[in-house]
Amino acid sequence: MNPRPHHSPPSFAAPTWRWGAARVGWLIGLAALVGIVVLTSVWFAGSDADNAVAAGREGEIDWYHVKPRSFELTVTESGDLDAAERIEIKSKVEGRPQIITLVEEGSEVKEGDVLVTLDSDELRTKIEEAALAVEKARTDEIFARRGLEIERNEARSRQSAADVELALAKLELARWQKGDVPQKRRELDLELQKAQRQVERTKRDHEISKALFAQKFISQNDLEDSEIAELEAADALLTAELNLSVYDQYTFQTEQQQKLSDVEQAESNLEREIAKNESEIARQEADLSSKTQTLMIRQEKLDKLKDQLSASTIISPQDGLVVYGTSVGRARYRSDPMAEGREVRFNETILFLPDIRQMVANLAIAEAYEPLVKVGQTVRVTVDARPGEVYEGVIDRTTPLTESGGWLNPGQREFTARVMLPADLEAELKPAMRCTGEIKVGQVDNALSIPVQAVFTEGDEHFCYVPAGSGRVKKQIIDIGRASETLVEVTTGLVSGDRVLLRNPLPGELLESD
Repeated sequence: MNPRPHHSPPSFAAPTWRWGAARVGWLIGLAALVGIVVLTSVWFAGSDADNAVAAGREGEIDWYHVKPRSFELTVTESGDLDAAERIEIKSKVEGRPQIITLVEEGSEVKEGDVLVTLDSDELRTKIEEAALAVEKARTDEIFARRGLEIERNEARSRQSAADVELALAKLELARWQKGDVPQKRRELDLELQKAQRQVERTKRDHEISKALFAQKFISQNDLEDSEIAELEAADALLTAELNLSVYDQYTFQTEQQQKLSDVEQAESNLEREIAKNESEIARQEADLSSKTQTLMIRQEKLDKLKDQLSASTIISPQDGLVVYGTSVGRARYRSDPMAEGREVRFNETILFLPDIRQMVANLAIAEAYEPLVKVGQTVRVTVDARPGEVYEGVIDRTTPLTESGGWLNPGQREFTARVMLPADLEAELKPAMRCTGEIKVGQVDNALSIPVQAVFTEGDEHFCYVPAGSGRVKKQIIDIGRASETLVEVTTGLVSGDRVLLRNPLPGELLESD
């Protein structure tokens, strides 16, 4: 069994099984098959002309003459073309509306052109329902506002009546204190004074009557009348004294308590009315606030639905080239490309309007190459749709984080390097075109090297085939160093001028070791 060719120089970076690395391996395998055709057309031009001439003289086209040479260290990865600047057109309609009409991909559009129309039947139904809800909420808000106005007017009336009642109670108390009480006291004092004088007068009259009766000037009846008058005056004095005492001890106290109580009751009634009014007004204000909030929420919902309806027709904001969102990046592997009848999610990118005057290449780089790929490195970009064309670019940005290689390579981690291409290539390049970038990550100067298809690996050993005489070849163990995708540095095992076979030995060609 022939040993397998060496396709992964360890001192540089091992290719990983992904689109870019697989393509590299395929290219290396193809180079091994075409052998000297590739060597004479690409690698041995210029400084390697002597090798080709020597091989031609010997009639051996499968051999390479070992010599020191310089070569670039490169990383080759694949990716997509994109515009450096682009406008992203996303669905702003909630839910999953269907696409009714969709502008053709690759077409040129003008500002104001219709790009997409989304199904809006459900939105129109919701708008009608929301409009009815807004009208009801507006009516409720009007009634609540009027109810608050009525309550405030009634509250003012009730409080005014309570204020009047309190004022009257205070006036009545003042009138009683400053009018009724002094007047009553004067009346009772007057009655007492009159009774006291009447007692003195009747007593004096009775003494005179007794003297006159003794002299026979008056009759017995007249004497008794004077005695009765004296008794009545004494009784009237007792009554006047009692009336004054009753008034001071009972009547005055009772009337005072009643008047003060009337004032207190009026004050309490006023406080109750104020508290009641505040409570009712607060309730009406809360009801109005609730109705206003409901109206605002329903109006916002209606406005949002109207905005959604407007968003169901997407207008081009500028002139540009149409690129579908499912044609760029990882979205291109989806099984449901952007098309009429397809459902779109809220905020899903439907299409892009790229500014193709400045194009970039977004290369998916294996995580293993992250230490080697830097901003500012030069890149040779080839585009699948433009065979034979090479575009020189410079890396201007790399993503800080790696991400999964997708469903094709779920275990592969990648980061993106953006390569800025020359300006004004819009006539040649379009977004979403597949491309390959060869990144120069280093330089090997004047090192002994051989083509990668001359290196074979068996276990941990690297070897090549060298002449053994009589048309036979033998294994030559070598140590390898840095490598590109075409050349491998040989550190031990070969010297300048040696020849190595560029293919597997033919049957009977290999000299077996003892």
